[in-house]
Amino acid sequence: MKDLKLFKRGIATTLIPLYAEAIHAGFESPAADYEEERIDLNAYVSRYPAATFFARVTGDCMIGSGIFPNDLLVVDKSLTPSSGDIVVGIIDSEFILRSYYKKNGKEYLMPDNKRFQPIERNETTQFEIWGVVPYSILDQRRRIGSRLSRFDLLIKG
Repeated sequence: MKDLKLFKRGIATTLIPLYAEAIHAGFESPAADYEEERIDLNAYVSRYPAATFFARVTGDCMIGSGIFPNDLLVVDKSLTPSSGDIVVGIIDSEFILRSYYKKNGKEYLMPDNKRFQPIERNETTQFEIWGVVPYSILDQRRRIGSRLSRFDLLIKG
């Protein structure tokens, strides 16, 4: 069940430029004057550095949520999970990536891939929520093939 490889959060030594103008995904906006700022991504993804880790995904149980092998996740141990959050759980001393789901007083770790089964917390299956995943870093270049396939279907239609 090795779904993750964990990394301790470090201290940023290089700040990345951040453009003050938002990028509109729905329509093009005329270019506006902008002021270039700097951003520390570590500060952006967590208010509690000591409780924040990065994890590289090694399994495919969350592909329905857009999380694929080799994506990088931000895991924050200071957050309390809500139903629907993507979480890192621990089962039988191993890390597992799933979505936390609570309904009718029952708790589940839910995969987002139909090849996997939900895990219900009960007397035989105990799991611990180790941290919540508030952000992910996706390798968009790795997804070019599937994106082009979707575009081909749209153009043909």
